[in-house]
Amino acid sequence: MREIPSYGLYATQGLDHWVDSVHIESIPKRSSLNNWEIKPHLHQSFIQILHLTKGGGAIGIDGRIWHVKAPCILSIPEQIVHSFSFLPEVDGPVITAVQHVLELMVGAAEPDMLQAVREPIVMEFDENDPEAGGLAPLFEGIFDEFRSHRVGQSGICMSLLSALVMRIGRIRHSKGLPLRAGSTRKARQIQKFRELVDQRFKDHVALSAYADELGMTVGNLSRLCRDVLGMPASAVINARLVREAQRDLVYTSDAIKVLAGRLGFEDEVYFSRFFRKHAGLSPVEFRQQVRDQIARGH
Repeated sequence: MREIPSYGLYATQGLDHWVDSVHIESIPKRSSLNNWEIKPHLHQSFIQILHLTKGGGAIGIDGRIWHVKAPCILSIPEQIVHSFSFLPEVDGPVITAVQHVLELMVGAAEPDMLQAVREPIVMEFDENDPEAGGLAPLFEGIFDEFRSHRVGQSGICMSLLSALVMRIGRIRHSKGLPLRAGSTRKARQIQKFRELVDQRFKDHVALSAYADELGMTVGNLSRLCRDVLGMPASAVINARLVREAQRDLVYTSDAIKVLAGRLGFEDEVYFSRFFRKHAGLSPVEFRQQVRDQIARGH
């Protein structure tokens, strides 16, 4: 089976992304260490947005290769397999942010713009394009705030990022361009599967129910997920459940029993066993560790 690495924030795992929701740095800072080549991988919880201001390269998104040059915007949502092969002269910022937080903020402000968060975007534009003129100041504002280390830094960065995403969506709309970068048939099938999982993961339906809705067999669905994501279909569903549980543990004070019931678990003990198996900690331990990090200011 082909293994596709699944990373947290730049391959660092742990709980930090539940506290620090935005990270920004220059594209060369990381890619130069890897000889400008980033192999196919995906991020379970993060969206990445790159603004190429110099150079270019080949960008792989869900099996399709895009050859781009600056100025260019690339947006790679969570759970999208992607790769980079940059030219050595490439430059510009790359933002990595917790996607579900960004979705909450954009969804509250402009629900029609959520597609700009959830779909891959490859957008080249003219250097003097007035529509794109407002992008650089937003990137600069995020960079300045990120380096300030002041109270409210994370929230202000995320607010500026929300504005950035909505401006990107508006530019795409004004040009009459589809938000989504072109993709392969397999990528479209995976996207449809994810949409179904988002709708039904709390119901704990059998894998065969998803396969039926997609018009394929369970075996074909399993092979599709292994080919595109490097994991079985059941792991996609489990990851969605764990992510929702983590979100509730961080952002609510509900009792574990209440949380388990909301996620479709009849037994609190079974939920705790499931969570520990897939997250490495019990629900109580996970919640406490995140709260301790917040209290320490990390």
